[in-house]
Amino acid sequence: MFKRTQLCSALMVAFGGSLVIASMPAAAQQTLQRVEITGSNIKRTDTETASPVQVLTREDIEKTGKQSIQEVLRSVTADGQGSIPTSFSNGFASGSSAVSLRGLGVNSTLVLVNGRRMTTYGLADDGTRNFVDLNSLPLEAVERIEVLKDGGSAVYGADAVGGVVNVILRKNYIGGSVGGSYGQASRGDGQTTRAFGSVGFGNMDSDKYNVFVSLEATQQKNIWSTDRGFIGQSDLTSFGYYNTTNGEPRPYFGLGPSSNSPFGVARTYPPNPNDPTSPFGPRVNVIPCGANVSATTGLCLYNPLVEQEVQPKIDRLNLFARGSLQFSANLSAYLEVGFFNTKTKSNGTLGANNDTGVYLPGDPLNPLITHGAMNLPAGHPDNALGVDQAFFIRPMELGGRDQKTDNQVIRLVQGLQGTAWGWDFDVGASYIKSRLKNDNYGYILYDVMQAALNNGTYRINSPNTTAPSVLAAISPTLSNVPTSSIKSLDFKLTRELTSLPGGGLGVALGGETRWEAASTPAVPGTDTGSIVGLGYSAFAATRRVTAVFGEVTAPVAKWLELSAAMRYDHYSDFGDSTTPKLGFKVKPLDQVAIRGTYAEAFRAPGPAERGGSSFGFTTFGILSQGNPNIQPEKAKSYTLGLIAEPVPGASVTVDYWRIDRKNEIVQADPASIVGNACILACPGTTPGVPVAGAQPNSFLYYDVDGNLATVTGFYRNATKTKTDGVDLELRHKMNLGDVGKLTAQLNWTHVNKFQRTDADGNTLEYAGTHGPLSLSAGGGTPKDRATLSLTLDRGPWTVTGALNYVGPITMIDHKGETTDQDLDENGVPTGTITNGNTGVTYPDAGQYNCGVFDTAGNVYNKCKIPSFTTFDLFAKWTPMKNLDINFSIQNVFDRKAPFDPYLVIPYGINYNQTWHQSGAVGRFFTVGARYAF
Repeated sequence: MFKRTQLCSALMVAFGGSLVIASMPAAAQQTLQRVEITGSNIKRTDTETASPVQVLTREDIEKTGKQSIQEVLRSVTADGQGSIPTSFSNGFASGSSAVSLRGLGVNSTLVLVNGRRMTTYGLADDGTRNFVDLNSLPLEAVERIEVLKDGGSAVYGADAVGGVVNVILRKNYIGGSVGGSYGQASRGDGQTTRAFGSVGFGNMDSDKYNVFVSLEATQQKNIWSTDRGFIGQSDLTSFGYYNTTNGEPRPYFGLGPSSNSPFGVARTYPPNPNDPTSPFGPRVNVIPCGANVSATTGLCLYNPLVEQEVQPKIDRLNLFARGSLQFSANLSAYLEVGFFNTKTKSNGTLGANNDTGVYLPGDPLNPLITHGAMNLPAGHPDNALGVDQAFFIRPMELGGRDQKTDNQVIRLVQGLQGTAWGWDFDVGASYIKSRLKNDNYGYILYDVMQAALNNGTYRINSPNTTAPSVLAAISPTLSNVPTSSIKSLDFKLTRELTSLPGGGLGVALGGETRWEAASTPAVPGTDTGSIVGLGYSAFAATRRVTAVFGEVTAPVAKWLELSAAMRYDHYSDFGDSTTPKLGFKVKPLDQVAIRGTYAEAFRAPGPAERGGSSFGFTTFGILSQGNPNIQPEKAKSYTLGLIAEPVPGASVTVDYWRIDRKNEIVQADPASIVGNACILACPGTTPGVPVAGAQPNSFLYYDVDGNLATVTGFYRNATKTKTDGVDLELRHKMNLGDVGKLTAQLNWTHVNKFQRTDADGNTLEYAGTHGPLSLSAGGGTPKDRATLSLTLDRGPWTVTGALNYVGPITMIDHKGETTDQDLDENGVPTGTITNGNTGVTYPDAGQYNCGVFDTAGNVYNKCKIPSFTTFDLFAKWTPMKNLDINFSIQNVFDRKAPFDPYLVIPYGINYNQTWHQSGAVGRFFTVGARYAF
């Protein structure tokens, strides 16, 4: 794999792969060894390829002060919407973290370890998207991380639509090191303790072998939302917003182009709920709450954020070992063994005894069960009225709806590499398996609780008198064990075929066969519709993938290099795919290069999309059902870049990128299914009887009050996306004499557009907005992300300061295809959207009509979430040989996350976890040390 001389290593550390190697003496050039860069299988002496690749060295990672790979990768500016923060613990894929390059989704970013695939996490994002959990990757063993920012399917196969992340671990290590770190937030919580060590022996040159082991353990404690000001408050009137405490009248805001949006317009609890003459009937609402009752509704008040967390508790244990044995100068063997274990515990809100409906598999006509108000019998000992009453409760004695996950990943890779008949070869076999133990607590079995009410064994006014056995029956631990695995055989051959005017003609050939398996059984009770308020997700699939590929790099002149790659994949479950890639690099001067690529890519349908089903909640239920006829997504990507060294020690890289993806697989989209249908208090509806939706084979279900309860639809190939933008990287190294050496670096990603065309022909613009909700879980697509760092090296000290910037976000799900400002600041309509298929015209949401209003009835803050900037500080001191002591402060100035009302109703959170997490954690201190021997 990647080998380099001290000179090459120094250049990569100094310039991060962004500097064209300037002219140097011929003898020095001849000593450069060939290296392999992510995105190509051909080794080369010039580390700058036609494709844009960002390299994060071990030293770069250390200077960030970050303590896990997920923290490192989520700070890459090319990471976009749809990425999964570990803090998002109340979703389908709780306990995980994932990256989404170019905002195309976690299942469109391929994550590799040492150039080979990892298995996916046991739980799919939104019950749909399979991905590699970044928490399962070891930080201590990392040599560097390479991020390929264009399509990689021609080299690596499926899923490399948005790009490739290649985590490259150490290949050899001699000696030993131990260390640790401790950190905590300035508010005294979120304590993070990390211990690590590595030991290796055996010199490949003299001993003909090397063995090393790396071990790291991390414990991160949780942070409660209520310890972070407004983040844990349900009464948001201090922001000019509403009191969203359960039991108070609550606003529901719209996201679509009409007032009949999937989230409704306004909804309040009925008055006088205990009045037997109410058209809703007598009802009891119990938390229990004592005197904590709303004066407006008469309902018990409850702040659900009391049980929510800014970050969950996480324990990690990662072990990585590698052994290499050299049989001869032309043949060696290697074995890699990894065990990666991540345990998370996330706390959730109190469970309720009613919901808007859950999925009942196997009933195609009415696949929903609505858990309406339970009945408190007239003869129950806690029924003071002596008549049957509708009964609502959030039982505190059952605890919150908490979740524990225990994910274990085993990775075994063995292979032979060497040289024969002029070819360098690498032949390997690998086995990777993930096993996830998933435990859920605090959920209510509807029929069991109703039976306990009927016989009086469940007490509400005297909960301590309810027998533990009754509570255990009402709310048992709900566990399932998802698994996934990859078994593969692969080979790769590379060589120079002949000499060209600019150098050797490089060729690579290879192939692989892999067997993929994924099984996510339903959480018990969700497959029978018995659990109140717990979404359903289940799928199981196996398939075999066989592939062959070829690649050529042709330096046809000293100033021109051409490259091409082609890969053919055969999938046992859907068919074939052939993907090409072309590239060029022009060097008119040693200090200037122009490069570009064209690549095609594809994403194979996941097991949930072909044969599974998922049911989740926003303000109503959304059921997405698997489609065995689903086809793969296809994409084309283009890059054009300029690399320059304007002065010695300075480098500039500018890359324009564009990706066109079609045939996109989409789950049931509530906005498209609802269309202009009635949402609230709809006449003529019957509970459990489906009403045809606006999309083919989609349905709407209503509750007893005529309010929309659930929408259903199938996964389908329906949309296409066009996105483009610019990446900029600047580096400058300056020798300041006695002051030291100063290194400056800027990384900036600008998203020019992110357009999605739906099945109706509407083209919607998402760049700079909160959408699309179906992909980003409300994270949104900021147009700009940037990091700027300055590092001063002076004697035993290294000090780095870094600015992190995320641009503003507009609180709309999209911008119309004709204008951004369809309502002006005075609310005057100025534009429309026209349905491309039906010709129907309706008002666009527009920049000033996002449907989020303050208590005065005005559009909230002109629908803008402000930009967010933090400053981090890192320092390393080497007081003696082999001993490093380091300090870091994340978010030095304790910047607070902006209030985000767009997420309050659908997700029950007050800030954007994707982009503003450091503002929720606040200032965070870490101190650590490492000793080498």
